[in-house]
Amino acid sequence: MKKIIQLLDAHPGISLEDAATMLGISQEEVATALDALRKDKIYMGEKAIINWDKLEEGNHVCAFIDVQVQPKLGKGFDEVAKKMSQIPAVESCYLMSGGYDISIKMKGKSFQEIALFVARKLSAIEGVLSTRTHFVLKRYKDEGILMESFEKDDRGNISL
Repeated sequence: MKKIIQLLDAHPGISLEDAATMLGISQEEVATALDALRKDKIYMGEKAIINWDKLEEGNHVCAFIDVQVQPKLGKGFDEVAKKMSQIPAVESCYLMSGGYDISIKMKGKSFQEIALFVARKLSAIEGVLSTRTHFVLKRYKDEGILMESFEKDDRGNISL
């Protein structure tokens, strides 16, 4: 099972046929293992990584929002995190160590859309004490994938 998990992690979206070949087992064994991993919520599926900067329609803003929370007695941060996680606009929600408690990743069509979400929805959740929003200006690497080639840029160099 560990080898299948490692393979899925290294090659998201791999076909059953390729996985079976790489693991030296049948496609049926791979399918059975995948079903078990999904049932146990170990394998949660694959996700496409889109380079929105390459598309003309763009209008894609990503933000990380740091949230300071007043934990509830006997429930800790879980109740507030659950409320945040159930909001469709919230893409990821993590309990963090350090200067804030919860980190949220979300995407929107504009900076204003995200700012209004924070002001009207996120800040209105009981237990939220403060927020800090960080907008992504450029992605260099996402989920282990380089978003650009990093070719040498000679702009600004003066040749004599």
